[in-house]
Amino acid sequence: MTRRQRSYPVAPPGLWDREDMRSALAARDMGAVITIFRRWTGASQTDIGVLLGMPQPHVSDFERGIRHATSLAMFERLADGLGIPRPLLGLADSQHDQAEAEPGRTRAEPSHQIPAIRSVDFVAWLAEQSKTSFRVVYDRLAARIQQLAHVPDPDRSHRAYLYGRVTREQVVTALAQYYRTPLPTDCTFYNVQVDGMTMPTTVLVRPAWVSTRIPLGAEAERFAFVSPSLAPIPPPHLEGDALAAAINRLATAELSSTVLTNDPLYRLLRIAVQPDRLDASVTSMSFADYALTMDLLESELIETLAEENAAASPRARSRRLPLRDAYLPSVMHALDLERRICAGGPVALLAAARPANAIGRKQPDYALLVQERSPRVLNAVGKLAVIPKAFHQPTVEPAAEAHVSTSLLRELEEELLGRDELGDLFSSDFRKVDPFHTDLLSAPLRWLLERKDSDAYRIECVGFGINLLSGNYEFACLVVIDDEEWWGRFGGQLQANWEVERIRLYSSRDTASLRDLMRDPQWSNEGLFAFSEGLRRLAELDTRQRVAAPFIDVEA
Repeated sequence: MTRRQRSYPVAPPGLWDREDMRSALAARDMGAVITIFRRWTGASQTDIGVLLGMPQPHVSDFERGIRHATSLAMFERLADGLGIPRPLLGLADSQHDQAEAEPGRTRAEPSHQIPAIRSVDFVAWLAEQSKTSFRVVYDRLAARIQQLAHVPDPDRSHRAYLYGRVTREQVVTALAQYYRTPLPTDCTFYNVQVDGMTMPTTVLVRPAWVSTRIPLGAEAERFAFVSPSLAPIPPPHLEGDALAAAINRLATAELSSTVLTNDPLYRLLRIAVQPDRLDASVTSMSFADYALTMDLLESELIETLAEENAAASPRARSRRLPLRDAYLPSVMHALDLERRICAGGPVALLAAARPANAIGRKQPDYALLVQERSPRVLNAVGKLAVIPKAFHQPTVEPAAEAHVSTSLLRELEEELLGRDELGDLFSSDFRKVDPFHTDLLSAPLRWLLERKDSDAYRIECVGFGINLLSGNYEFACLVVIDDEEWWGRFGGQLQANWEVERIRLYSSRDTASLRDLMRDPQWSNEGLFAFSEGLRRLAELDTRQRVAAPFIDVEA
């Protein structure tokens, strides 16, 4: 499950002219207005809350008649947030008001209005954590939105071009220079060789973390949930550069139609990896705890390297990375999970057995799926990744869902099997007491779980690492479906969701294409880590000559 960018719901043509809508507007019954708006746009209460800059429970109270609009400011907020023509609520047109206030401006020259800020929950979080007043943070955010809104489009495009030119090798080199003190004796960066060509990554591993064979969803996977009250989050360093970066993150999200929802994430506290067993402890934290702190590290480094590329002057010694200095200053700090914020999740290679056919597949193989990440996601935009790729997070029952396999199966349903996303805890469709009940599962996943104790499929953790670029934990996983019946019944139903810009399908027997794929510079670090470990394990498990992988050697 990934935080995403999506278009806000917009009123369809004719909505404001409907008789029921006109009656609700005339009566100023804003609860009825919201209900009708949601019915015709498919918006959830959380979507409405984002548009109006208010918590979802307040939207629910409006619809249930518990809360009412009584002030001019509230009617204006509702009108502007939902796009209601102001005269329908008896309000003056905002452009007219602006023109009256500024006689030199005409209607042909509209002023640049700052929209109502939607990420108010995150503003409140910043104010609390930085010991700053809500109004000060809000005003700084509004000012930053206005600054970014006036950046010319050519400048935006040039900046995006420069960011895209930063290579994975540059990032690995920059991190090696930053953490220049010798790594702990049992730690190294994960590098993979494919037919003699080395591909570096930013994933920090230990020998025991690589080439694991841990069955997930079984006794070997042991996750304990620790109450957040017993595992307090380290206080963030929200001042100076850190506060400015967090505000900039929110401003960028506001202008790019990114919807930030403050859902819970699992924070990793402890990890012990053995070849055939995984023991871990997790607690929960809000998305804001991560999104406005650790999640800023990657963009800070990429932006710095992009500027160096533009100036053609690498400057490792004078490179300034204040956020990394504050949140991840050393490798030992990265490994000290209990004393820092550490989010992450599973990244899995899916391999589904297929029979030979008469069209061109002369021998049985595995279908291997790879995704190109959509521009609407927040992480690894435009990069190659395995699928599914997920944040480890709870939905309704944190203690019961603590095992990483739960998030893996949930994301498999969301990204490929057609299940509606489970992350929107307040959507109208998310009122089931047990969203993981067998009756609610997709047919492809139900088919697998009904054969859990057979040899039809297996799910394993094949590696673990700490991504030093982001500080995230990465569980490299392999989902192998050995029963050809599954692909025969459901292969035609698989369809990528909004997180995927494009899906790629590879044959496990196509050695040359697999070699070229692994050498592709567009891989995300965690994606290449999971794909290489997954393919190595798949080759080990192969007993029917379905796999013809290139030679893969790991430096770890």
